[in-house]
Amino acid sequence: MYLTRFASLHRLTAHQTLLLNALSGAVDLIDNDLRSALLGLGLGGGTALPQGHEGALVERGYLFADEGAERAALAKLSCECEKMAASRPVQFVLCPTYRCNLACSYCFESPQLRRRAETMTERQVADAFSAVEHLSAEIPDRPHQIVLFGGEPLLPETERVVDSILALAGSKALPVQVVTNGTHLRRFLSIFRRHAGVVRGAQVTLDGPAPVHDVRRSSSSGRGSFAQVVAGVEAGLAEGLEINLRVNVDAHNLPHLGQLADLLASWGWLGEASFRCQLAPVTDHVGAGHYPHLMREDELVEPVLRLWRDRPELGDAIDFRLFRVLGHLMSTIESAPGPRVMPRFHYCEADRGDIFTLGPDGLIYVCPESIGDRAQAIGAYSPSYECWPKRRAQWEERNVLELPECQDCNIATLCGGGCAYAALQRFGDPMHGMCAGAPEIVAAYVATLTDRWATGERRSAGPAGAGVPAPR
Repeated sequence: MYLTRFASLHRLTAHQTLLLNALSGAVDLIDNDLRSALLGLGLGGGTALPQGHEGALVERGYLFADEGAERAALAKLSCECEKMAASRPVQFVLCPTYRCNLACSYCFESPQLRRRAETMTERQVADAFSAVEHLSAEIPDRPHQIVLFGGEPLLPETERVVDSILALAGSKALPVQVVTNGTHLRRFLSIFRRHAGVVRGAQVTLDGPAPVHDVRRSSSSGRGSFAQVVAGVEAGLAEGLEINLRVNVDAHNLPHLGQLADLLASWGWLGEASFRCQLAPVTDHVGAGHYPHLMREDELVEPVLRLWRDRPELGDAIDFRLFRVLGHLMSTIESAPGPRVMPRFHYCEADRGDIFTLGPDGLIYVCPESIGDRAQAIGAYSPSYECWPKRRAQWEERNVLELPECQDCNIATLCGGGCAYAALQRFGDPMHGMCAGAPEIVAAYVATLTDRWATGERRSAGPAGAGVPAPR
């Protein structure tokens, strides 16, 4: 028998080991005898398995007849994942402006980009929707949606443009999601109301209680945005708008997440059906290195999980999907909210060909983080539509199974090969793997399981004949 290369062993105690299958998603606890046998198999030996285990290990996707059978299973799973991904909408990200009224301390967009004055014209809005039709025709039988992004899309000077975008989206039955800093959200609710049912939800960022948030997310003059954001979210929830509150986490605000949880509970947001909260590690995909409070994702694992487990009132409101490796593990092992995460053959929509970003410069980009960088544009939409196939292909051909740096990694399908734009910035080639510490994240998560196991927090009757760690 052949042990899949996507199996990994993580010791929990002197007698128990976590067996993780990054291909099938199976997770099991095994004893030392089975651990030793699997290690022997992994080294190419003919080690006999303890009696009664082989059938279960085959069923759980750990054992194959040979490498060819594993490749066939991998190809089949990849096709299944592609079919599931086809049910998710293709995103057309429209940036009415690159300008932003905040100067957030960790912003990935350059100050020069945020100061660029251009705003989409009425002609560009019409051209943008014409480009959406061109691109949609290349991806038939898929749902589509518009995402408003920036810069900051909701500014006083973008009211007319946003109104035009919503009108055209409504006429074409395209739902709209908004990514905003929330400072002018309340002002725009009347426009949303005028186009009833078009705007389905808004992502708004709140990074902590007022003294913390206002330091991190203030205007260039130093004025904080906490009060405006809270008022905007309150008004949006009252209108029935779905709110996805994003909390960007790093060393600066990590000690204050408990206080933020207190505020969310006191405001009654946690009980709102239309309210969600996403935690996201602050990342530096462009390698700027100017922000001093960055923490690696593995460093965030233990404190973030401790908050989630110690605050049961957070319940299903907290979403970990933007912690990509941790979110994958939690969807498999824990009772974490959200859909079960499948093996990840692509890091995100950008290297699946499922996202197109249109800026006020008349250009089309893929990754929203690349906006304004003309060298990364894949085409133009105004004053005329054109696509540049070679530039576009370098994004859409990226798959973790094709990245040389990922070939020997037994957890490659947990991270999907990392961020393509980060690889482009650091190596000049999006087809370079960007690990971003995935093995360390898994180790940090397993360490939290070890602590829980030591305190007796577990359940029995795992699928391969052993116990499985309990959810919180």
